[in-house]
Amino acid sequence: MKKLSQLLPVTFILLFLNISFAQDAVYKIEFISNWSSTAHPTDYPTGSAHWSPLIGTTHKDATPFFQLGVLASDGVEQVAESGGTSIITQEINVIIASGNAYEVIEGSGLGTGPGTITINDVNVDADFPYISLITMIAPSPDWVAQINNEKLTENNGDWKTSISVDVYATDAGTDSGTTYTSANDDTNPAENMSSLENTAPFSDQIIGSFVFTLQQVLSVDNNVLQNAISIYPNPNNGNIHINNIGNIVLEKAEIYTITGKKVKVFNNISNQKSLTFNSLKNGLYFLKLDSNKGGIIKKLIIQ
Repeated sequence: MKKLSQLLPVTFILLFLNISFAQDAVYKIEFISNWSSTAHPTDYPTGSAHWSPLIGTTHKDATPFFQLGVLASDGVEQVAESGGTSIITQEINVIIASGNAYEVIEGSGLGTGPGTITINDVNVDADFPYISLITMIAPSPDWVAQINNEKLTENNGDWKTSISVDVYATDAGTDSGTTYTSANDDTNPAENMSSLENTAPFSDQIIGSFVFTLQQVLSVDNNVLQNAISIYPNPNNGNIHINNIGNIVLEKAEIYTITGKKVKVFNNISNQKSLTFNSLKNGLYFLKLDSNKGGIIKKLIIQ
């Protein structure tokens, strides 16, 4: 019988293991909505206006996640038409698995038109300095507020202290409705995403602003973390012990399949000395450990 490692796509493993997941900075993210009956009075849906959960990721380079002038992905279509995030989460996880994105960023929705969605303590890595986020204008046929490829670092690599970006409503190009409560009318073929600035029912006013505020800069050699934290036994039968000789404050553990699918999450693990995941099938996985000093990846073999 061939060894397990011989059965795996070697290039994928190398890509995954080369991701340091070093959390080099912490940001607060805010989406400040300007969607109101004053700023956008045409047919404003008083009493039902709200926003879907904010979702996105940080990534390596100018990837067209929600870019104007390109077709919306299936995940963007789901967000734009229903506010759902399951498909876009899968899409982001595929990009994470390819080594081009860091982790899914998720925030709450907003139960009113005007207001603020806030996500505190978002860990970002210097290898993934771009950020893209999206939220649905609800109710609507397929309208969203989004930010695409905003860079969090200066040209010299330093983290920007504060960023504020005004955005206009965006049409995802997947539904042909023209009013907030239009019946479903799929656009066939789909059209490229486009700006709704000064296009009814929106005015020439922004729909909102994305604000990024630097909270903390973290600096640690990832090799130090690798040496300070180990797991055993490995291979294992679905239970491992964590050897933390550096007394690093562990915050979260996540287990991924070799295709990049997240299958297990452990939160608030600072006091845990072991992890149990015996519901997982035998095979090779990757264990991502987040701490107050950064993040590391460990190979995990379940037999």
